Amino acid sequence: MISNLTIVICLYNKGINESATLQSLLNFKDFKDYSTIFIWDNSKEVINQQSFTFLNNHFKNLIYKHTPENVALSKIYNMVIDSLEEDSFLMLCDDDSDIPLSFFEILEEQIKLNPYQDLFLPQIYSNSVLVSPAKDFLFKTALIKNLKAGIIGSSNITAINSGMVISNRFFKEGFRYDERLRFYGTDNYFMNQYSKFRKNLVVLDVKFVHSLSFNDSNDISNKLRIFKEIKRSNAIIYSDQFFKRQIVLFNNLVVACKLCLKHKTLRFFSN
Repeated sequence: MISNLTIVICLYNKGINESATLQSLLNFKDFKDYSTIFIWDNSKEVINQQSFTFLNNHFKNLIYKHTPENVALSKIYNMVIDSLEEDSFLMLCDDDSDIPLSFFEILEEQIKLNPYQDLFLPQIYSNSVLVSPAKDFLFKTALIKNLKAGIIGSSNITAINSGMVISNRFFKEGFRYDERLRFYGTDNYFMNQYSKFRKNLVVLDVKFVHSLSFNDSNDISNKLRIFKEIKRSNAIIYSDQFFKRQIVLFNNLVVACKLCLKHKTLRFFSN
């Protein structure tokens, strides 16, 4: 089994029974004795003693940290990266991913087959559609049809954080997340930076089911909040690439127009 894997799970105002990710991990047996489970809880209230005892009994190597001030994902990831052991791997998880039982077996096999690769991505589906990895063309994110598992080029590829497994070898070269990013854009930022230093990545032959908060939300206020955060994140991600930043800013305007027409409101033009 993988003995040097740290799995970080970020919770926000959810109990352990409400997290699909934690419930999935509880179904695994062997790996729990060899991996570190790092639960970073941004909830307003700390979990109760009964829940903590339950987790401690099920995960041999458990780290639980409660930060009710709601620490940004970029800062959480950087602090966890700084705590990684030599020659280890980091797995990023949202709190709502259903991890298949075959995942860790397939991951271990691919790490052994591809010892010089530093990024391993599951195939993430939302409403039966493959949404990650995807092609990133600045103007739009294009879905990949007929994606095959294995090594693919990293150029113009974007991916969702959840299930992403990264070798500490990449972090040791100096990569850290831009801490101006809060809760959106850390995945695009990572993929954008990764492609500058690595030509390839590995797509795993395993599927995650995941909910996309922006696409699945019918709450206009919530969708507006997310859209504003995405715009802010894009400005940071492409802050050192003038031409790309101008294209992304223009695309933000186009998307705002479409959302205004769809929801019959001008609120998406606000800053």
